[in-house]
Amino acid sequence: MRPGVKRLYLWSAAAALLAGGISTAEAGCLRRVVNRSPYFAVASRNGGPSVGIPPHSSRAIRMLAPGRVDIAAHCAARGPRGRLVPVGPPVAQDSYTFTAVLDRCYYDLGLMGFGQGGTEPFVLNTPQQGDLTVGPFASACPPR
Repeated sequence: MRPGVKRLYLWSAAAALLAGGISTAEAGCLRRVVNRSPYFAVASRNGGPSVGIPPHSSRAIRMLAPGRVDIAAHCAARGPRGRLVPVGPPVAQDSYTFTAVLDRCYYDLGLMGFGQGGTEPFVLNTPQQGDLTVGPFASACPPR
């Protein structure tokens, strides 16, 4: 075999290995926690770091394997820099288990296993499978 052809084969093999390593498919989904309430929501996945979701906004969470999401709704107040922050104990809180298999992610709803579910004010699997929505509910916070 000529040296130029051998070098071409080596470079082709190296490029194929590199491309194969970079483009491996990742299981999991990117889903949202949607806060449609006037409360400050705080979510945490599998007991890890929490993420704050200010009123009327949403944040993305990545579901890589089956696990649990803890969600709490707090009264909101302006912090020292003028941003909304959670204050006081939660006015509503719950935990939900989810399933993440390849590109299918959804909250487990018990026997039914499909559709919407949850406990007020939290709604699961809406607007999309795997999303968690904090809906509006009666005010439990003192007037600001």
